[in-house]
Formats: sequence, C-alpha cells, structure tokens
Amino acid sequence: MGHKLGIDFGTTNSVIARWDDEKQDSEVVLIDGLSDTSDKNLPPVVPSLLYVNDGKARTITCGVKVRQSGFDNQKNNRLFRNFKRGIVATPAPEPRKIDDTDWADRDAGRAFVKHLIHSLPYKNEDIEQLVLTAPVASFEGYLAWLNSVIDEVSLLDKIRVVDESTAAALGYAVTKPGAVVLVFDFGGGTLDLSLVQLPENREKTGGVLKRLVGSGKAGQHTAKVIAKAGRIIGGSDIDQWLLADVLKRAGITTEQLGTEYARLLTRCEHAKIALSTDTSVKIEFSAQDKPHSITVTREELEALLEANGFYTALRRVVDKVMHIARQRGIFKEDIHYVLLVGGTSLMPSVQSTLGQYFTDMAVRADKPFTAVAEGALQVAAGYGVEDYLIHSYGLRYLSEEGKHEYDEIIPMGSRYPTDNPVEVVLSASRDGQTEIEFVIGEIDTDAVAMVEVKYEDGQAVFVAQASQGEQQIIPLNSADVIKYLATLDPVGKVGDDRLKAEFLIDDRRQLRVTVSDLQTGKTLVKDVALVTLR
Repeated sequence: MGHKLGIDFGTTNSVIARWDDEKQDSEVVLIDGLSDTSDKNLPPVVPSLLYVNDGKARTITCGVKVRQSGFDNQKNNRLFRNFKRGIVATPAPEPRKIDDTDWADRDAGRAFVKHLIHSLPYKNEDIEQLVLTAPVASFEGYLAWLNSVIDEVSLLDKIRVVDESTAAALGYAVTKPGAVVLVFDFGGGTLDLSLVQLPENREKTGGVLKRLVGSGKAGQHTAKVIAKAGRIIGGSDIDQWLLADVLKRAGITTEQLGTEYARLLTRCEHAKIALSTDTSVKIEFSAQDKPHSITVTREELEALLEANGFYTALRRVVDKVMHIARQRGIFKEDIHYVLLVGGTSLMPSVQSTLGQYFTDMAVRADKPFTAVAEGALQVAAGYGVEDYLIHSYGLRYLSEEGKHEYDEIIPMGSRYPTDNPVEVVLSASRDGQTEIEFVIGEIDTDAVAMVEVKYEDGQAVFVAQASQGEQQIIPLNSADVIKYLATLDPVGKVGDDRLKAEFLIDDRRQLRVTVSDLQTGKTLVKDVALVTLR
C-alpha cells in the first residue's frame, strides 16, 4: 500500500504528517531545509515563510531556511509571512513588484504549497492519498484558490480537502465511541470552532487506520459535524496590535521605524509567545539609530486585546456554535471534550475565557500543532467525515422591478457531497431573450470579521476588525459570468418554462450544474463547476 499523508498549511506554521503502517501511528514528517528542529519540545513544523530570491525566475526559499539564511531580517519586500491571510482578504492586497514582476499573496501561497508537495520524500506513484485542509472561516476565494493549486500538481486524483477543525477532532484520537467534542482551533490567522460527533464504532474511533472504511457518507465509521463557525482573527493580529502599542509607547511612527518593521514584528511575536508563560517581557529594538526598550506585562497585553475586541470576537464565535448546536438538539452538558489547537489557544486568557463556558469538560491541549495534520490522515485512510455548508447559496435572477435578487437553491446546513441534484426550472425574464446566466451568491447571515489591509515598509499587514460583521450576499462568480451562460435557440418568451438546471455539490465543495433545454431537449451545459462553496 502507498503512503497516506496529510498537510496542514497554517498561517504561522505548517505540518506534514504520515501514517506509519508498522507502528500503527502517525508521525510528523521532517524535511531537511524546511522543518524547524531547533526546539526539542516541539514537533518539526515548517514555518510558513517564503522569500523570493529572484522574482522573474520565480526562485524561492521556504520554511526554516528563511530564518537560517537571515532572510526574515532583510530590509526589502521579498519576505512573505502570514500570506495565508492575504489569500482570504477582501479586497486582496496589492501585488508587490519584485525584480519588475508582480508577486501577490496568492502567488506566494501557491509557490509555498506546491513546494511543500514537491519536497515530500516520496515518489508520486508511491503516494496513495494526500489530504489538504481549509479553515472554516475562509472566504469562498480560499477554497477556489486551493482547488486551482491542486489542479497544477501531478497528484490531482489523489488529493482531498477537509475542514481544519473537523480534521483536528479526528487527530486528537479521542477513543470514546460517539463522543461529542468541541474543537477550538485558534492559530495565527483564523479562529475556527467545530462541534463534532465521533463514530459509534469503537474500533474505528481515534486513529485506527488498518482498513479503508468508506467514502465519506454517513455511517458507523463517520464523524458527523454538528456545528461550526469561524472568524478571521488570530495570533498575527495580536502581533500587529502589540507592535502598534509598542511604537505608541516609544513615541515612534511606522515611517520612522522604516526598514526595521519586519524585525520588530518578529520580536513582538516572540514576546506574545513568552507572555503565555512569563508575566512580563522586554521588547528591544532600534529606530533611526536610537535603541529602545519597552517592557510589556501579561496584564497589559490582555488589556490591549480587550480594547481591540479580541475577547468579544472569541465569545461571539463560541455563542454561535452553541446556538447552532442547541438547534440540533446538542447542549453544553452533552460535550465530552474540548480540544485545543493552534498556538493562540494556549494563551492563558483564552483558556480562562473558555473556562467560563466549559467548566466540567475534559480540556485537552497535548496536540496543539499536529492535530489537524494527523486528523487529515484519518481522511486519507478513508475515515468518513459527514460535513455541511455553513452558508446558504442562491441563484441570481432579475425581479419584476428590474433588480438583481437571489433565490436560495442550497440552504445552510446542506450536507456534501450531495447524492441527489437540486432541480430548478427557469424561464426568460423578457421576450426575445437569447441567454440565461448562472451567477451564484453566498448568503452570509453572520459575516466574519473584516480584515483591514495596510502597507508597512512595502509589506501587506492584515489586521482583523474584530467587532465588525453584518448580513450580506456575496456574488461569487459574477466577474466570470460570460463563462456561465446558456444560449436560448429559439429565443425565450416570458412565462414559458424553458430550462431545467440540476445542481450538485462534489466532495471538493464545488457547485456543479447541468442545464437542459426543455423546448429542444438539448443539453446546453453538462457538469460544469460554477464555484467552490465555503
């Protein structure tokens, strides 16, 4: 049998895991030049860093070698960090000019993920399954981007995508059959919560991967997602808030800081991590050839987070998950375990906030960096996951008043992949109509936090606006509407049922459509992927 692999592409760190058939256990894959082995208390994670050596030739340096080469302290705009945030940011940050060539965060992410895959120490023909993960709180664009990356690698037919929080539930190896677990995934870029019920079959609960157990449909070997929610907020926002506060206390502007920006941001990140165990830390840096030293206490950091709406955002996500769970008949006392994932989840104030909600549950924090990748292995081995969509999706139409509106075709909570198509009958909106378009809108009843994009020293900076959020409908494919047209020949007439559209969702969350002309009997569009759903 071939290798089963899982990759967790994270905002701050990425993890590659492999199932060891001999040990009947998972292991983190160490890749020379990519994995960081400097801290013996941590697994060999890959820092999510990319440095562009030559923009035109598209030569890059990734992972720990960026730090080892000192590229994370260079005074130029070639370093990409937190670029996963740029992939989901709306609007996307402007591309950088590197050697007269445009480099956007999506380009950096594409190069990074492809480099991870191509650096795997296994031949393509020896890889049986590779699972990548996606955050709950990602915009539709992230999944569409990830699918485009998948389409460019030779392992296309062996790759699957799974929700990060759901994968973490599987990766923590909870052995209680049918256990309801809350996965609290708080990393560098996103806060994702998933309430998951593990399979009833004890033999297949918690990581036994001896046999393939299905294709993802519901059953005794399937983990069921009960509720999930997320926000685009994480440890990288804390770094930015802390940096801004340090500069304010030092009486320095970002312009005066200049090319020392990246170096100070790294020191703020280290200070944030240190304050999880220490009560105070010194941040030392230079600006305009003048040294500065700022002492930050844990209490001051927590006050800073409160002022930026950090805890409010945290509580809202927990409240939303529990509200959805109650609608599905699951209450707080039904939760057996709270599983912590991501470095931000280890902050004392985050854990104390969670403690206000969950006092009697067993909280586990022994796999904060590897649970997602190890859980992806469960899917790679055929461990079923019954998942659902967290938004509704509608088909755009022209109202009698001549305005674009959306008619819901895929309701929130729909399971995927779908077994049966959703059929919609369409008629012309005017006499003589020659084409009917298929524009899909995401109906977001609880918009995620907005992300403000600023530019410091030539680099995009993403800062979550934690308290913002509103209902909205996001057109997903309107820019490409010319690709999604059905031609009417003969022309359409108002009031006549003319087209039958059949919508299906595949296991990559792609909404696919087949369109038939009811008048001529012809198939006009056959199994075309319109959008990737969130």
